[in-house]
This record gives sequence, C-alpha cells and structure tokens, in this order.
Amino acid sequence: LSTLDRVCVPSANGGSLAQIAKAQGFRKSGDNWVMKQREYQLTILSTAGNPTQFQVEIVHPIDPEAPAKPIVIALHNWAAVERDWSLYRNDKSVIGASEFTTRSWEHTADGKHEALVLTTTRRADGSPARSNADTSEMIYGVTPAPPAS
Repeated sequence: LSTLDRVCVPSANGGSLAQIAKAQGFRKSGDNWVMKQREYQLTILSTAGNPTQFQVEIVHPIDPEAPAKPIVIALHNWAAVERDWSLYRNDKSVIGASEFTTRSWEHTADGKHEALVLTTTRRADGSPARSNADTSEMIYGVTPAPPAS
C-alpha cells in the first residue's frame, strides 16, 4: 500500500518517479526501481512508454488459503472501502500452463479515471510458480475521464 500511495499515485499524477521512488527507499536497477524486504520484493517497471501507468511486480509469501490474500484484502480496503471505487473484476482463468487470479477496481471523478489491478500467476493446477513464493503484478493507471454521454 505504501508503494501505491507514496510512489504510484503521485508519480502517475505528474510527480518525478526517480525522485519519489528514491525517497521511498527504492534502488535503481537498469530501467526499473527495486525494493527488497524480508518477505517481499517490489519492482516498479519502467514507465518510459506510459508515465501514467505503473506496473509493480511483487514477489511475496505463499498464502495457502488464496493467492495473495493479504494483498488483495489490503487493496480492496484501500480502493472499495476507503475510496468508494467499484470492484470491476474478480476471477480466475487458466491459459496454457498458468492460472491467473485477477481483481480490479475502478473509479471516475474530478475529470480522471483511475484503475487498480492485481493479478497473481500460478501453475495451472493452482500451485505456486516458485517453490517458496508467489508472484503478483499490481497495475495502477490514471487517464482523463471519458466525456459524459
């Protein structure tokens, strides 16, 4: 949540990613920004192609009950409970050898449309893709709101 609140949202709304990420403890690694913690690794992928969309790869502990359960609960509370965003998507799909669990929230107000997506990838049988961790991707984006009809 702190990466979303303190890096993604301000950077997508015009702030300097380099200054903000560095101030929050991320280290430059090639074109990306990385923060390693005891149980998590966060990698903010390069925004060169679209500075209003942030992709954060998250390597996190396995939750045996549900993929990324603590992250999903925290993001849902952030988006739906605290900010009144709509839950747009909540599903699982299997494509080839991978299972994707996706949740997304959206909100349009004050001339802008914001979206938040979390996708956790596992093997097609539902087991973690890594032996000791799960991998998720969080995407936050902001665009001008579509004109009212």
